[in-house]
Amino acid sequence: MQVSVIIPTYNGAKKILNLLHSLEKQTFKEFEVIVVIDGSTDETKTILAEKQFNFPLKVIYQANKGRAGARNTGVKNASADWLVFVDDDMRLEPNTLQKHWEFHQNVEKAILVGSQIEDWKVLQSDLQKYKAILSRKWMNQLVRNLPMPADNFFLTSSNCSLSKFLFEQLHGFDEKLTDAEDYDLGKRAIEQGISIYFNPEIIAWHDDFITCRSYIRRQQQYQKAHQRLKELYPERYAYNQYAYKPARGIKRLIYRFFAGWFWVKVVDKYNFLMILPRKIRYKIYDIIITANAVYFPLDFQENKR
Repeated sequence: MQVSVIIPTYNGAKKILNLLHSLEKQTFKEFEVIVVIDGSTDETKTILAEKQFNFPLKVIYQANKGRAGARNTGVKNASADWLVFVDDDMRLEPNTLQKHWEFHQNVEKAILVGSQIEDWKVLQSDLQKYKAILSRKWMNQLVRNLPMPADNFFLTSSNCSLSKFLFEQLHGFDEKLTDAEDYDLGKRAIEQGISIYFNPEIIAWHDDFITCRSYIRRQQQYQKAHQRLKELYPERYAYNQYAYKPARGIKRLIYRFFAGWFWVKVVDKYNFLMILPRKIRYKIYDIIITANAVYFPLDFQENKR
């Protein structure tokens, strides 16, 4: 095998088959797949045992260690010299592995990152379409096909590749982290002179059907993860490219107005904002999410609805 595809999963029974079926359609054939079931309590293990695929599949079950620990376990069991990391809620275009492979035949000592975007054809709500536009807008500002700068790089472990040699040189993912572990890997790579490239044509579709509630919670988790990075490694993370600037004056009042569970319910259940033009509507989504994730964080422990 030339490539080992590493997939961590936690209770991913309802989504991992979409990814595995997309791997069956790859134009590149010299790969194995390693699924690490990270302490799941659903039927993932049973489903995988009952299915047959046109590629070698290793399924490893371990007690829950988090995504970093699951990916590290996958690498320890990989037989190939090149690694591709994919998350269980992705679907790959047929040429994805081929493009990852070809890149590393021409560029030494580098990490390659592909697109992680939503597929218009399967989106189910206006908020999900907003998120799809946001993803594309954000990725459009990244440096393409050249080494990304240290102060504005992007690394997602849902669609990236590197050699096993480099991965071991970086000592893998930091298992002290439960989130932003891919960002941390990228930061350490740049510190060691390892270039990170972005190719938007290497596409993995992200089948993450968010709600306003789930997306706010995810943003809160990511903020906490970056705070954790700063606490663990203050010198490395004195600068955070994803940090929000303080909101003051009128701007803070606007965020205060859109803070609270009422607006989350508006978007998820009633969404009378649909009467507004899309540009205005999406700006309000942005304010609601930022208000409730960053400036006036919702308490998800108190609200279990």
